[in-house]
Amino acid sequence: MLVYNTQDLQQLLNLFSENVPGFFFQLERQPNGCFCLRLVSDSAAQSLGMALTEIRQNAALALARVHPDDLEDLRDTILHSAQHLSPWSLQFRYQHPAGDYRWFEGHATPRQLSDGSLVWHGYVNDISTIRLHEQALAEYAMQHREIVDNILDAIITIDQGGLIETFNNAAIRIFGYQPVEVIGKNVSMLMPEPYRSAHDQYIDAYQRTGEAKIIGQSRETKGRRKDGRLFNMELRISRIERVDSYKFIGMVRDLSERKRTEVLIEKLAFYDPLTQLPNRRLLKQRLADILKQRQPGEELGALLYIDLDNFKHLNDSLGHSTGDQLLRQVASRLLQSVRQHDTVARLGGDEFIILLQNLSPLKQVALQQAELVAEKVRSTLNTPFTLEQLSYVSSPSIGITLFSDDNHSIDELLQQADLAMYQAKAAGKNSIKQFDVSMQVKASERTRLESELREAINRQQLQLYYQGLHDAAGQLLGAEVLLRWFHPELGNVSPARFIPIAEESGLIFEIGSWVIEQACQQLSRWQAQQLVPGLKLSINISARQFHQDNFLPKVMHILDRYSVARDRLQFELTESILVSRVDEVISKMQALKQYGIAFALDDFGTGYSSLSYLKRLPLEQLKIDRSFVADILHDPNDAAIASTVIALSAALGLGVIAEGVETAAQRDALAALGCYHYQGFYFSRPVPGGDFVALHRHTVTH
Repeated sequence: MLVYNTQDLQQLLNLFSENVPGFFFQLERQPNGCFCLRLVSDSAAQSLGMALTEIRQNAALALARVHPDDLEDLRDTILHSAQHLSPWSLQFRYQHPAGDYRWFEGHATPRQLSDGSLVWHGYVNDISTIRLHEQALAEYAMQHREIVDNILDAIITIDQGGLIETFNNAAIRIFGYQPVEVIGKNVSMLMPEPYRSAHDQYIDAYQRTGEAKIIGQSRETKGRRKDGRLFNMELRISRIERVDSYKFIGMVRDLSERKRTEVLIEKLAFYDPLTQLPNRRLLKQRLADILKQRQPGEELGALLYIDLDNFKHLNDSLGHSTGDQLLRQVASRLLQSVRQHDTVARLGGDEFIILLQNLSPLKQVALQQAELVAEKVRSTLNTPFTLEQLSYVSSPSIGITLFSDDNHSIDELLQQADLAMYQAKAAGKNSIKQFDVSMQVKASERTRLESELREAINRQQLQLYYQGLHDAAGQLLGAEVLLRWFHPELGNVSPARFIPIAEESGLIFEIGSWVIEQACQQLSRWQAQQLVPGLKLSINISARQFHQDNFLPKVMHILDRYSVARDRLQFELTESILVSRVDEVISKMQALKQYGIAFALDDFGTGYSSLSYLKRLPLEQLKIDRSFVADILHDPNDAAIASTVIALSAALGLGVIAEGVETAAQRDALAALGCYHYQGFYFSRPVPGGDFVALHRHTVTH
């Protein structure tokens, strides 16, 4: 648009300012160094809170309201712009006549006139609200994204025929064209198809009918840069009235960064960053959509809950980076095992879900289809993985549940699949189980049992029993501490039921410490009564309890309070403790040995038997597991294993004791093999501490 006089320029500034939240200005520095405000749009009065006449006659009044801390920056910025003929941009505070300070943002570009004066054409916007929003968004941006709030900065003037007349610097930056390349050409060249044709139709309809479908409205569309790249942009077209004609002003904002941020936020919110699979949130959303749309009698779907067996061992032994490699490869194999419209999601850790759709409406057929997929998954995950040149064999435990007509709860479906998966793991791992109602009943029972177990200590329902350890003549050598739970309603709860729950729930930490302290108290009472002098107590320590970070200081604190227990306690460890962190295990054992604690390896031969580790452990005794003792008279293999353990203990200079000895014949068979220490019903049953001395008094006095 050509500007012929000051009045036209003032009108143009006013028209521009109607579509943007601020005001335009023209500032002149005369050759003598004096500044004067030549033009300012009418919207300045509202922004500055001053009459236009005041602003135009004495701009210094407005300048005086700039915050003192910002005034020098504003002056320096303008002087720098004058010296280098460069655009300036600055945010500053302005004291509104209403009394509050408001944030303004100013931009201006200088131009040298022939008489030596400088003229800045600029724009000032009240950004107070933006600053407040930015502060609020900053906290959100720390978690998810970085948002840059841009104003509509590209301004293109267009004539009635849609031909470009002016093309400002921002438009050059966004589109990549120089003005000479676009002026006189149709503005639709800046848009790709089909947006170009649609835009032409809008303008044509407006010219023919006056239908303002896009005039004065902001809309998102696509732009095309000079290099052919497409980008998202926000376009607003306004009409400028002239005496004998009209023009259009197109204002453009590049939305590329915002769109990228939106995509990133969506990815962070709905996808797992490690595997790029849908996460729990997106899985539940898709499952909710399916359940909402599904009608009784329609095609069924299924959930496959997949957990990798022994993944923790891999992480502990080879490191989390290796574990992450495995998870990524597992994700890839799972995607290759399903159809395109099925969903593979990662719930977290080593747990994955496959959501199968469009299975048969017949329940039995749908279940067979789901089992086929599960078997395919099991097979592909059994194939060795290559992890940093290491061939690693993994296996999954998989639980299956179907979408049924009477079950539309997302959480219940996930719980059912989870329960089935745990049944698969309990069945020996690397297996597949279907959900049935009995699993739900067992889970409810387990939940109740865990809840009751949490209160068992406070309600004094837990009690220690003691079972004697004997030599061949029946003389008492020591006792093993056994935990019993007597519930007022459930009766005598078997350790086989509640110990695994304590392990899984973490209650074993509290219960284990309680057992050690109670055993030390019992030793102190016996010592004070001069009963069973020198008797040693053996206490079972679970692998999870032993690996607890504060296990060592807790035990030492107890022993400091019960010094009588030193040299009279033996901790029985199972071979599972050697699965991971062996060096740490040995270090803890050696530290406890300094406190007088002896160690026995319980259930030897049933777990992770490694002679290379065994010879490094500061052990005093091996225990032959009751499973080998039970059939020692009838099963040559059990007899051979017992003989091997006895020979190994002798070779390593360790003591050996057999548990589960219930008959004289078993005792004699063990003695014939070289084992002379025993534990079992043949010698004594477990009894409370108060009954223990009376039961064994004759063996103590001889």
